[in-house]
Amino acid sequence: MNLLKQSVGDSKTFGENLKTAAGALFDFGKGTYADMMHRQAEDSEYVFQETQFDIVSGGNMKTIPYDRVVAVHLKGDRATLTLDKGTVILKPFAYIVAGRIKVPVGWVRNGIEVPYELLLLELAARCSVDIQEEG
Repeated sequence: MNLLKQSVGDSKTFGENLKTAAGALFDFGKGTYADMMHRQAEDSEYVFQETQFDIVSGGNMKTIPYDRVVAVHLKGDRATLTLDKGTVILKPFAYIVAGRIKVPVGWVRNGIEVPYELLLLELAARCSVDIQEEG
């Protein structure tokens, strides 16, 4: 797109051409960003092992033994795990949004998608702690 070139019959000003080009770039950028976030959400997961769970996000993996978790606090969709040393926050990797309704994307367990809340319940059970809900 040539922003400076203006034909005789073209009534658009330089500013309008620039605005059109910026809008096209912005729309392209939003789509690219959405694709990138979608790929990152697909590559992210929580994996339960025999003695620990793994948080896989992008190319990073964090392993936390179940016996290090001393408490689970839930506020909305965010779970704060209090460890013997430090804390870890778990949250959904993505949401499905329809109007004003926002629902966390489920979790795949043995090839079947299950609600996100089940992940937290199973994690608390494996850690032998109760989930404490906060206002």
